[in-house]
Amino acid sequence: MHFRGPAPGVGELEEANASMLARNSDQYSLPHGCWNSDCSIPLPCPKASWISGVIVDSESSEPLQSSSLTASSSLLAQVIDLAEDAIISIGEDQRIVLFNQAAERIFGYSAQEAIGKPLDILLPERMAKLHRSQVREFAHSGLTTRRKNERTQIRGRRKDGTEFPAEASISRVDAGGRVLLTVILRDITERVAADEKLKESIREKEALLREIHHRVKNNLQVMSSLLGLQARKVPHEEARQAFEDSQGRIHSMALIHEVLCGSPSLTRIDMADYTRQLAAYRSRAHGAGKRIKLTTDLDEVYLDLETAVPYGIIVNELLTNAFRHGFPGQRAGEVRVSLHEQADKSIQLIVQDDGVGLPDSFNWHAAPSLGFRLVRMLAEQLKADMQVQARNPTAIQFRFGRR
Repeated sequence: MHFRGPAPGVGELEEANASMLARNSDQYSLPHGCWNSDCSIPLPCPKASWISGVIVDSESSEPLQSSSLTASSSLLAQVIDLAEDAIISIGEDQRIVLFNQAAERIFGYSAQEAIGKPLDILLPERMAKLHRSQVREFAHSGLTTRRKNERTQIRGRRKDGTEFPAEASISRVDAGGRVLLTVILRDITERVAADEKLKESIREKEALLREIHHRVKNNLQVMSSLLGLQARKVPHEEARQAFEDSQGRIHSMALIHEVLCGSPSLTRIDMADYTRQLAAYRSRAHGAGKRIKLTTDLDEVYLDLETAVPYGIIVNELLTNAFRHGFPGQRAGEVRVSLHEQADKSIQLIVQDDGVGLPDSFNWHAAPSLGFRLVRMLAEQLKADMQVQARNPTAIQFRFGRR
């Protein structure tokens, strides 16, 4: 249905506001206005003006009558007042023209106190200038609204001067040459407090986990040191080697906890840093010095603790084998460790050396030594594809996926 009448202004929200201002009055007088011939939405007559929250005809000073507009404005007023969020409308001069019940509850001003006042009364003084500039920029941006995911956090100021965190979005309506900006604001004090409490709880748990990793590392290092001391007292070379091998395995696990303690994340371990430190330790432990050059080619790879432990023991065993058996006597050479992330996100580890190579009769799958058995078992645990090249150079390659 269409009605005849003069060109519209921005009226529906103003009418609703007048309705809300009068909601507790015994003489409930709803605003009303003219009708646009091109729109079925009731809008106030351009001749109307505000007097104590009621639109009147500026020529007659009598309230305009329209039962249809009264019902429409009353319904809109109820919808706006029932909203949980503060709904505040301002004109281009950034003075308040609409202030719903939620806004009254959040800011402490009554609608009568807020209407006609600058928006600055709801903002901290130090931020008022910036907000005025941002609102003015939005008003002339040509945008009609900001999407929900663009809601920004601001600070609001209550009537008593206290500040609170808020989340707000803004929309714009153009009609009859006038601009109406509507801010929908939510008090997020409780949410921010809950978030901060959660963050504090997480920080406490992280501190506890770091302390646990630190203590595990210390305990493992003590065990490694005890094995080292005991190895010095063992007269038999084979038995002493067994002690040293166990010491190296424990060190490889202790080093994981050490790297984890210094990491910004307790869920991921920087395997490039870890591998570099482990390889250097093995080179020193075997007295390689300058005779055996150690080279690393390591991508930035991060693994979780469950994957890092078997990975570390595998690298330790392969390096031990290369340094101990690849360069007998005073033979010089190079040991190289490579760690790369492949295009399919799988991880490729290669430990190779240019030493004497593996014996012709060597059977990787049946090798009886504890070191090789550990490597086979841990490779199965990682579901790794393993390939062995016997010489020129001797290379053992693992390829495994992330968990």
